[in-house]
Amino acid sequence: MLRKANNVYSVILNNVDKLSSNLPAVGAVVTDVNLERGAIVLCDMGMRRMDNTAYLAADKFFVVQGKGAGQPLMKSPMVTKATMTTSISKFKAAVQQVTYVGYSTSALAGALAPANATDYWIKIRKRDNDAANRSQPMSLFAGPVRTTSTSQAALAMALIKNGIKNFAQEPANGYLKFEATCAGAQADWTGAATHILVTNGSRAVIFTNGSGAAASGQALTAGTYVNIAGSMYEVASLGTTAGFTLTTPYAGTTAEVAGGTTAASQAGVVATPGNCGIRITGVVAPFNVNTFRDYYANRFTVTFNDTTVPVTSTGAQDGSGVWQKVAMNEYMSYGFEGQNNQLAVPSTPRDQEVKIPGVNGVTAATAKYSALNISWEETITGLVSRDGGKGNVLVYLNLDSAGDLDTATANNGETFVVALGLTAADFDE
Repeated sequence: MLRKANNVYSVILNNVDKLSSNLPAVGAVVTDVNLERGAIVLCDMGMRRMDNTAYLAADKFFVVQGKGAGQPLMKSPMVTKATMTTSISKFKAAVQQVTYVGYSTSALAGALAPANATDYWIKIRKRDNDAANRSQPMSLFAGPVRTTSTSQAALAMALIKNGIKNFAQEPANGYLKFEATCAGAQADWTGAATHILVTNGSRAVIFTNGSGAAASGQALTAGTYVNIAGSMYEVASLGTTAGFTLTTPYAGTTAEVAGGTTAASQAGVVATPGNCGIRITGVVAPFNVNTFRDYYANRFTVTFNDTTVPVTSTGAQDGSGVWQKVAMNEYMSYGFEGQNNQLAVPSTPRDQEVKIPGVNGVTAATAKYSALNISWEETITGLVSRDGGKGNVLVYLNLDSAGDLDTATANNGETFVVALGLTAADFDE
């Protein structure tokens, strides 16, 4: 995180939809009435709006955010240019951890190798992000399951079913998703259907023509294995030419998937599954700044009791400028404004300046932020102190749906960074 609270700390947020043409005139006194909610500006010591000419001539300034008519302006501490430094952090999406047990789709070596009448289990150590459970990792299991054959596919599906059931007992979204992988050759569906419609969280699969309309496909028998865009599933019962049912819910993104023989991107029937493995992927944790009070991408460790089978992982990244992190930093800054945000007592709910996907028409594409960090150190005159007073202002600059700050119609964030002598394109995704 860019949050740094040595002495004073402010978080300022802008809304890319607020146009520069609506800002107070350069030199005009900025008030709650003429600075609309979500707009930010540079101000001098008299609270007059500054452009780059005024900024270059000044030695001190404020960063000011509008909160709406009748609401106090959000104003940073006074910043002295002579002691300040700046840094830019562009938006970077969060990445969830992916761990493979056995076949990882990138290397055939190390597939599951089950013996008959043998117990297998996967131990997972993970830590929740809510206030009650984030202090201590806990252990959960997929398994134990006992094999009745040497089938790799059967073992993979048994562990996945068990893992799904066990993690369904976890709060909210279960934290992880389980999928099977295999390298067996697949065949395209027979019949007129060219696609299948799959829905996240549903076991029903429908044959379609690629445009959403139902089409006649292949009637599959129970126990048949199918591949859907790189993940293997088992057919639960006798299907019809309209579709079929899976033994486990579809874990991917809702979509129409084209039929074909390319396992990585298409769907088809796997006659003889081989080189099987299990893919465990972190799921974005539910987040509410007033209750969960923290944000990070899920991380976990995986151990398989058959130590001859490799376990490989791609690590998680929290990202930069993701809305959860912006919301948490905004909330923590309220403590510096004198608002109560302690765990022991009811906290002051934030007023949600942050754009949240799904709220008020906001999409994930418009809930992105790049950050400008302004830090400084003041000399403490007349006091005995080893260090001066330190502080920083974290300015989150909202990007448009194209991931840009410099838009076709000039917005307040673009005007703000230009006033500082920076280039708006430096903040584009």
